[in-house]
Amino acid sequence: MCSGEAQCITGKVTKIIDGDTIKVDGESIRFALTSTPEIYDEKGMLAKEFVEKICPIGSTVLVDEDDMQTEGSYGRMIGLIKCNGKILNESVLESGHGEISTRYCKTSEFANSDWAKRFGC
Repeated sequence: MCSGEAQCITGKVTKIIDGDTIKVDGESIRFALTSTPEIYDEKGMLAKEFVEKICPIGSTVLVDEDDMQTEGSYGRMIGLIKCNGKILNESVLESGHGEISTRYCKTSEFANSDWAKRFGC
C-alpha cells in the first residue's frame, strides 16, 4: 500500500489540527507538498473544516511517510495520507483550500505523482 522504504502507518485520526496537519493515533502528520493558510485565518478554518468533512475524527487512514523527508517538520512526520478512498494531500489542493509547496518538489518522494505534477511540481 505504501511506496518506498520509510514508515507506513495505518491508524485512526485522533485530531485535525488544521488543513494540512492531522494526528493519527496521537502522532502529528504533515501533508507532503501541501500547504494551507494558518488556522487563525478564515481560509485556514475553511481548510480545516474541509478535511474534517472528508476524513472525520475516528476515520482509518494510511500514512505513507515521505522517503526524502524522514527528518520531519517541527516534530511532525511528513507524508501522503489516504482516507476514505481519497488522497488528502490531493483533495485539499483540488478543493482550492491549499496550494502545492513547490519548494519541496525536489525533495519529496511524491513530486512525480500525477496529482503533484498537475498542481505544479
